[in-house]
Amino acid sequence: MNVQITRIDKSQKELFLNLYNLYLYDLSEFSGEDLLKEGKFDPTNTYLYLERAELHPFFILDEGKVIGFVLVCSPPYVDEDIDFTVQELFLVKKYRGQGLAAQAVDLVFAQFQGRFKVEQLANNRSAVSFWKKYYEQHHIEYVESEYSIEIENIAGSHRILSQTFVRARTN
Repeated sequence: MNVQITRIDKSQKELFLNLYNLYLYDLSEFSGEDLLKEGKFDPTNTYLYLERAELHPFFILDEGKVIGFVLVCSPPYVDEDIDFTVQELFLVKKYRGQGLAAQAVDLVFAQFQGRFKVEQLANNRSAVSFWKKYYEQHHIEYVESEYSIEIENIAGSHRILSQTFVRARTN
């Protein structure tokens, strides 16, 4: 398997938003989000990833084929004491469980250094499990916190697990 990440540019907006809709579909199991009238999920402000230098969107590719994405944020889109967040990580289902997401995260961490924050919906057990396994396998010491948030246009409160850690650049 030959995993790569490539920065998403404006000319790839349709592909990115289509994949993002699949991501929101998967996440709806945990978020409770409903479809819009036209049969899509609400990608509010997602287009900003293609317009702002502080937002770093990457496609994940395997053997040259797009299989997902990873979205990284930097100031001012992160908490004051954080350099970067891995905001979203998505792989099409048929590519999950093969170590490809971990390889993509390795490539992201090779490009950025500093204090990171990663969050998951607490009820998304597969995401929580993925990140805990990743930290363990990469000997990453993290501090975890838990809090509740309200998500715009989605009823109820959602528990969030958050891990912060420092990651040095590896070459």
